[in-house]
Amino acid sequence: MRQLTEAFDLEFTDSNKGQGWVFGRPVGIGPDQWPRSRITGIPMAHIWTVLVPEAYRVKSKDLVAISFFQADDSVASRTEGVEEMINDPQNHNSTPTDFWSSLRRYALARHPHEIFFKDDIGGGWALLWLTQEEFDSLPTSLPDKDSSLPPNYELDEFNGGGCFTHDKPARFIEQVKRQDDPNIGKPLNEYPSEDDPDPYVTMYSKQGDLMGLERFSVKNHFGGTANPIQAMPEFSPFYIEFEENFGGANMGGGNGQIDLLNDQFDWACG
Repeated sequence: MRQLTEAFDLEFTDSNKGQGWVFGRPVGIGPDQWPRSRITGIPMAHIWTVLVPEAYRVKSKDLVAISFFQADDSVASRTEGVEEMINDPQNHNSTPTDFWSSLRRYALARHPHEIFFKDDIGGGWALLWLTQEEFDSLPTSLPDKDSSLPPNYELDEFNGGGCFTHDKPARFIEQVKRQDDPNIGKPLNEYPSEDDPDPYVTMYSKQGDLMGLERFSVKNHFGGTANPIQAMPEFSPFYIEFEENFGGANMGGGNGQIDLLNDQFDWACG
């Protein structure tokens, strides 16, 4: 595995040619490939799409960017049969309505690099790895609302409204190289071994205070010193950490981390 020597903060920019964006629309997919909730079947909220620094492209040299989506399923009303349709579209029996037809199209056309996560409270999240060509493509149109909503579904932002209640103008970002971060290239570990000659230094430890690591708090970034709201996940150094201001993910005032190497996701509320 490659060695990391750099970490990058993700900062907002007024440019419309940044290295990614929050809110806005995803790219590189068709409307039928827009990730869907496993509870409601509704297309998920697009949170952000970002270019991945070269050293953090751990899946393939050809996969250069990631898009992230949320389904606020812990508060949504379940539509029976949705998860079964997504998992086995060929053998799922359903009423031939526009909703079930659109859900089957998604299940059959899912993006080949979609990774789905389910959190501890039942929420759904999806990560897409994108090629350069996909990242450079035009924004995807919203899926058709009439065929994307389950029958008699009352659409609102508190009931898993997905892309239809989260659709806002894009805000662009740029990568800024971090300076003097002692944790670049180190796996996240709140309790490193005493035998480790160069252990991970947590932000609010005695040594972290002496090193002034609080300067890295409340940052959206690739790698380096993390600032999880609660417990530190044991993740590889190849991770991204993001706050709620980075695309409006609902994390109860907290923040999230994604281990890009091991396909793990963790978040905690504030």
